[in-house]
Amino acid sequence: MPSQTPPGARQVGAAWTHQRTSLTITVCRACSGRWFPPREACSTCASTDVEDVASDTHGTVYASSVVRIAPRGFQAPYVLTYVDISGVRLLAHSPTSDQALKPGTPVELTVASIADTDDGALMSYTVTPLADPHTPTGEER
Repeated sequence: MPSQTPPGARQVGAAWTHQRTSLTITVCRACSGRWFPPREACSTCASTDVEDVASDTHGTVYASSVVRIAPRGFQAPYVLTYVDISGVRLLAHSPTSDQALKPGTPVELTVASIADTDDGALMSYTVTPLADPHTPTGEER
């Protein structure tokens, strides 16, 4: 399915439709290595026999942190989360929470604005908790 980027927004890192959000993951046919973002050659065995596959739509939180000092265009505080999905670990924003997500929390890939730039909203893949979106990890504000 073709991706559908909202008008006036820039898209970073994901393809999405109104039905589902997925990432493109590279899988090595020689050694089964997996990467995100996609690559043209395997970093493990140097094979160029790789294929791109669509990721699952759900993953699990590995670790999460609240960013309190933001670069230009980003509004602090915001939550960054390492997520395990389809055999890769990636870093994503968690815009529906203002607290770090607990490791093991199930999440769904979504798309949201992660920053405002001079060119408009910067849209990217994000993760949304499937359970309670405000599950604290003990970090106090």
